[in-house]
Amino acid sequence: MSETLAYVPLFIKATGTTIWLSWLALLIGAVGGTAIALLRTSRLWPLRVVALLYTEAFRSVPILIVLFFAYFGAPVMLDIDVSPFLAATAALALHASANMSEVVRGGIESVGRGQWEAALASGMRMRQVMRYIVAPQALRVILPPSVGIYITVLKESSLASIIGYFELTRTGLMVRETNGGGFGPLLVLGVIYFLISYGISLCGAALERRYAVGGASTDAVVGGMA
Repeated sequence: MSETLAYVPLFIKATGTTIWLSWLALLIGAVGGTAIALLRTSRLWPLRVVALLYTEAFRSVPILIVLFFAYFGAPVMLDIDVSPFLAATAALALHASANMSEVVRGGIESVGRGQWEAALASGMRMRQVMRYIVAPQALRVILPPSVGIYITVLKESSLASIIGYFELTRTGLMVRETNGGGFGPLLVLGVIYFLISYGISLCGAALERRYAVGGASTDAVVGGMA
């Protein structure tokens, strides 16, 4: 175990790499997921069908297959060079966007149609309805499962080690091979992943309390817009 502790700076650097990879993938996935969710709620059925097929496809296909396709398949089909970082980010983002789309759609649909109609009848534009009426309420529904999705993306990022990207898991395995095997590096990996995931959960709980207690009510917002 003492030999493993000598690699602490390397583990710290790899932890930062993993957090950056997973956060970037989640950010892209959140933007893409929101766009897909809006298509799912569109009045045009072709857009709803396309969004549904996208969501179900990437929710059904294992992330490992998506990762292999992004790293091995896309370069062949598009005749481009894809780095392990780009392939891992793309695969994680595609998977996250499919999951986030369902979460965002659920948040939007949690707002009663009566509130939409009342806001539009009062003279508000659709953009104002989304910003002042739907978003504050939907956010409270979206936030808890979004934290779970981020933790999932964080854990899935360990698969990037398979295509040669040096994130936390690959770093730990390299340390293990350097030390001739042993359980120490694996234990360190488990502890680090636990601490990161638990920290994300605590931050998510704090945000939930803030928006549940400190968020402005819908009635107050409508009153202020009238």
